[in-house]
Amino acid sequence: MAVAGVFGWLDMVSDEMNRQASDFVKPRGVRNPFALLGFFLFMLYAFGYETLYQRLITQVEGVVQSSRDLHSPSNPRYATEYIVRAPNGREVKYVAGASDASLPRSMPVGTTITKRRWHLDYDRDGEHVSGFPTAAYALTLCAALAGLVWSIRLWRQERVVDR
Repeated sequence: MAVAGVFGWLDMVSDEMNRQASDFVKPRGVRNPFALLGFFLFMLYAFGYETLYQRLITQVEGVVQSSRDLHSPSNPRYATEYIVRAPNGREVKYVAGASDASLPRSMPVGTTITKRRWHLDYDRDGEHVSGFPTAAYALTLCAALAGLVWSIRLWRQERVVDR
């Protein structure tokens, strides 16, 4: 009987504390969990999908037959369009952009390139090239995931206080 009374008293005190906490005006320094959530989701999209994933799914094998720079009047960065002849004789178009997701934009005609799907590295004229900044992307994606968890926790805490 005494235990039930203690738990009832704790529930009453907890309800009163939550009511008082919800009466307070939130200070100006409180972070908006939705803005944080949006920022960290954007980081995951930009660094995870648009760069890392795109680099991983790229597959090119063959000899560069031609290359042409593609300039845009509204963008100072350019892309390079390659025509690559695969070992089976088929010609494939590959466009290298100005990000870490693509292969270099400066490969001369006659370069033999082999980039396998699900690999970050590639072979260029028989030399293994592994210039992708794996550590930087791993660190950035870990920070984005941690921030995502943090913003969700802030949102959940805000929901509890608002009740």
